[in-house]
Amino acid sequence: MAQFWANRRQGGAYVAWTSAKECDYNPRLLAERIHAQIVAAYRATGNDPPPLPGAVPQTLHALAAWLQELIDQTKSIILLCFDDIGFHPDLTDEIEDFMLTAPADVEIVAATTAGIGFARIAARRQLREVGTDALAFSLVEANAVARGEPGILISEPDIHLLWKRTLGWAEPLCLLLQAASTNHATAGRLVVDRVTGRDSDLDRYFRSAILASLPSDVREFCIRASILGVISADYFNHVFNRGDGAYFIEKLSAERMLLTPQDRTQLCYEFHPLLREFLEHRFAVELHGLKSELFARAAQWQRASGHSRESISLYLRAGDLDAAAEVASTSMIDIALRQGEVDQIQLWRRSFSEAVSDPTIIVGSAWAQIFSHDQKQAAALLTELRALSAGLSDETARRRTKWWCDLVAAIGEATADNLAESRRQCELWIKLNGDADLVSRGAILTCLCFIAASERRFDDLEKLSIEASAVNIVADHRYALGWLHSAIIYSDISRGNMQGAAERLRCARNDNIAQINATPFSANLLEILELELRYETNQLDGIASRVDNILDFVRQHGVVDFLFSAFRTAAAIANREGDRRVASELLWEARLIARECTFPRLDVLARLALANLLVLDGPDEAIAILPAQSEPVFQTSHGPCLRAMRSR
Repeated sequence: MAQFWANRRQGGAYVAWTSAKECDYNPRLLAERIHAQIVAAYRATGNDPPPLPGAVPQTLHALAAWLQELIDQTKSIILLCFDDIGFHPDLTDEIEDFMLTAPADVEIVAATTAGIGFARIAARRQLREVGTDALAFSLVEANAVARGEPGILISEPDIHLLWKRTLGWAEPLCLLLQAASTNHATAGRLVVDRVTGRDSDLDRYFRSAILASLPSDVREFCIRASILGVISADYFNHVFNRGDGAYFIEKLSAERMLLTPQDRTQLCYEFHPLLREFLEHRFAVELHGLKSELFARAAQWQRASGHSRESISLYLRAGDLDAAAEVASTSMIDIALRQGEVDQIQLWRRSFSEAVSDPTIIVGSAWAQIFSHDQKQAAALLTELRALSAGLSDETARRRTKWWCDLVAAIGEATADNLAESRRQCELWIKLNGDADLVSRGAILTCLCFIAASERRFDDLEKLSIEASAVNIVADHRYALGWLHSAIIYSDISRGNMQGAAERLRCARNDNIAQINATPFSANLLEILELELRYETNQLDGIASRVDNILDFVRQHGVVDFLFSAFRTAAAIANREGDRRVASELLWEARLIARECTFPRLDVLARLALANLLVLDGPDEAIAILPAQSEPVFQTSHGPCLRAMRSR
């Protein structure tokens, strides 16, 4: 922010810099200091003060009016910098009100220490918000550092992994780059493992730069709180049977900036993940005997607070499988279907014993498998569940278990790219289970929307999406809403409505009900579609670093349409950069996935893309790889589109 301020000042702008903290979070003092600095800047030019009323603005609202009059009379360029406003929500609201009423020509930069979010500003004016993440290296900067340091010999993929691991934190990133360059075996360990005392340079940095500067009581708080993940005062006090959580959180957030608020409510905080790993290691060394007991207390608090997912994970870390299974038995359907925590459930499956035979846990596991390229395991779990349901004495429970089985099976056909069969089973499910719960009904309707988008039945999609949207909103069905947004955006791209797709993408990310960023699976779906949009509009510059993450995602979870989109975009970027070999390898990898997962349509799409790539070297090789129109996939509902692609 200081650099931006200096550049504008040098360019002749009238600038003001005020700290909310130094003004005691008093809006009157903020207004007075901004006024004084603007007047001083005007006088510094050798001119008289602006011919305005002499009264100094006593409120931010009055300051906005004063600035408007100043601009009207002098045509001045004005920049206002607001510092330290992240710790006082009430003042933040007043500052946002000021931003909304200030002249549009006034440039505003806000340095925040929390994700306070100026939601009302986004659609009304340009605002440059500078948070602590601005201090982190971007991937481009991380690559530049690695290439600019003598002696660092590390591949670009490894640089990317280390950058993700550190979230761009400059000093640890440089230390890990050095370690990775010195010893490639160490590089792999540092990328995938947790911080331990064996990471000597990293361990030394955290000890000297962080722990050594902390008073002993603050140091103890950090080490204890690290095992909690997201921290609140009540949570810490319960787990450790203390009453000083709020005191230490304030010191570590406002004074040290070692804890970051999750949102503007400032009720929950978290450490940087790399720092948390270090502190957890210190906990294991210094307080290892208490860990299971504390995890159990933490799990109890999360359970009582209604946070089932966190409670299950903590019970498993405490080694209490029975308690974890008890919570999962009442919440797994919600966690799986409504929240879409696919990766989380996959992690739990390794911990839950095969002896756990609760129907909801089995349904959740099968649900995770159908979205993870494991139809065989999903089918085995459904077979087990059908056998289990046959022995249930409760008719309601037996019927509910059957509709869950049928629901997972029907949607599983879609993720296996058997779209015609999935459509048949989904429509039958609606006919037989019209009175089912809204979460299940929303999942089925959304699946039908995705099938319609994939098959380019746009009129059907428009009709289906109305009901699906209504059901999912009432059910607060985040996962289905993420898929529904994706289906509609995909259909816009397929129809060539790029402007509409871009607008829908923006709206989806701001959907307060879907909460896309809170559901990693849905966030990745939208990321795929943004890259697809960039591909279709030939705007591939600057997105190469984002493609690796998406390829990792679709390798684990992708349906055919999105698998092909990700690999085609990655291949196009490689080809654009002059690396035809890598582009070809990516499309061949898509073919291998098609064979492993039995996705014949993906194989055909990849071959068509390869033919387009190879035709530059001559027609013979391109023609040789083209799929024959007699192949069965050309007789499906996707046939017309595939034939059109082949004819190009």
